[in-house]
Amino acid sequence: MMDRRVWAMALALLLCLGLLVSAQAEEEYPPRPQGVTADLAAVLGDDLTKDLEKLSSRLEKAVGGHVYVLTRHFLGGVEAQRYADKVFEVWALNENDALLLLVIGEDSYALALGSAAKGALSAETRTALLAGHFRTPFLARQYDTAVAELAQNLAQSLAKAKNASLDCSGLFGQSETSSSAAQAQSTPQPISLNDFWNSMFARDDYGATESDNDQILKDWQDARRNEETRVNWRAVIIWAIVIYFLFFRKKTRKAPRRR
Repeated sequence: MMDRRVWAMALALLLCLGLLVSAQAEEEYPPRPQGVTADLAAVLGDDLTKDLEKLSSRLEKAVGGHVYVLTRHFLGGVEAQRYADKVFEVWALNENDALLLLVIGEDSYALALGSAAKGALSAETRTALLAGHFRTPFLARQYDTAVAELAQNLAQSLAKAKNASLDCSGLFGQSETSSSAAQAQSTPQPISLNDFWNSMFARDDYGATESDNDQILKDWQDARRNEETRVNWRAVIIWAIVIYFLFFRKKTRKAPRRR
């Protein structure tokens, strides 16, 4: 009986160690992009990305801030707000900046703000921005629409709070006809993989496409791919050991003592 308990404790320890290593690998932070968008999940359209750059340039002139957007497929159990706040710190964003994080495979998101931006917007305003015209298209996987709505409303709210003027005309399809603006987003969307096994073995960010002038992000993705391959094999070995001892290992019977 004691032998079985020792094996069970050892297997539990190995499993926890494997999960811990996997979680630590997920809690890594990509380098700051050259622009304001790090689309690691490859779900944002080119037109949206260009408009985000233009909006950020106008916001910088108005209040000295930028609106950054980061997309990922999974965070491996890390809470979205915590991750967004840490990325804001790692990227060394300034007090007037804002960072929107979209976690595609987990249907979650978070908004991180610099100290000045957070002071300019009340908690009720921040909640309204995320729950308003953003949440519905986001959950419907219309990411271009969701990001465009939030980025524009957030930038205008920051400018208004600082009594500055911000012109958003010509951005995010405002100059297009209502019919074309209402067309469905054409950006291909990934299938959400939220079940237990996929969360153990599936990793995100590897199908993303980066621009030629953003080699730093591409190098980071390649490094993560190599690291996660090692982590994946560790998880496979651990689960193989667990399955073996639970289902295939036969209990050894002790031979009777001779009298």
